Amino acid sequence: MTTKNNQRRTHFSAALFAISIAPLLLVGCSTTTEQVRIAYFTRFQKAEAGHTPPEEAILKRLCLFGEPQHAPGWPHGPTEEIIREGYVLENSLADKIPLWVCEHLGTEDLGGPLKRPKPEPFRPDPKLPAGSRAELKDYKHSGYDRGHQAPSGDETKKQSLQDDTYFLSNMVPQVGQFNQHPWGQLEEIVRGWAVSRGEAYVITGPMFYDPKEDDPHTAAGHFTIKAIGKDHVAVPTHLYKIVVLHGKSGQWRSIAFVMKNQKYPKNVDYKDFIQSIRWIEDRTGINFMPELDQPENAAPHQQLEREAPTEVWPEDGPE
Repeated sequence: MTTKNNQRRTHFSAALFAISIAPLLLVGCSTTTEQVRIAYFTRFQKAEAGHTPPEEAILKRLCLFGEPQHAPGWPHGPTEEIIREGYVLENSLADKIPLWVCEHLGTEDLGGPLKRPKPEPFRPDPKLPAGSRAELKDYKHSGYDRGHQAPSGDETKKQSLQDDTYFLSNMVPQVGQFNQHPWGQLEEIVRGWAVSRGEAYVITGPMFYDPKEDDPHTAAGHFTIKAIGKDHVAVPTHLYKIVVLHGKSGQWRSIAFVMKNQKYPKNVDYKDFIQSIRWIEDRTGINFMPELDQPENAAPHQQLEREAPTEVWPEDGPE
């Protein structure tokens, strides 16, 4: 009996040992990573403190016709709003890139002596939690640029505001040739309009869009995107830029561009990339100027979201 009992203890001990090391073996072999997703059913309650008066003032100054809002039914996932003096953005904690970035370009920003800083102060955004933000290592050796949404060149008069544009929350993975040439040239064109007209409101951001989904004969209801780094920073398929300013006759005018995140020929014709704001809203699930939905604004400004010029504005802006 003693021998059998000892044998049982030996087998039991061996079984316990096997069970105890199994999780360690699994952890050692694991290649899975974690991503944040919104819990659509939850008992969680977040305190809604609202914006402070200084934040409200910044939003009013930077976001023409209101801060962008999610369209009903679009699952954008968990996001974090970031309000800075030079720009406002909403960052996706799942994709680690902004959904949109709002700026106001005026004489307080443009025409100053500041150049692109060296060394460039790219850094993760301390306002976002680690694990739910992009890190420098995500972009390293990825083959993609850290593409500004609020450009460094939009802040040339105050160093702290220019430095703020280098937070990774203001970046998306962008094909280098696209970022440095046609997209950079478009940013220069927009700054020229702002100088000519005295000011401009600009909204920039990424898109995840497949033109096949516009055609019922080719639409599949889904498509594949890329991501970089251990934090799985999403690579947008396209980028958009929306510009609203006063025409020469004094009324608000708009123009918007959508460009694929790819290499381009040396020279591009930007009229090929013009879309209406409404077209972009339909494909991003974002209402960029929600106050236009109010009756007192709808009639006088109804053309803004539907406007799609057939030609790019001249250097001094629209009529």
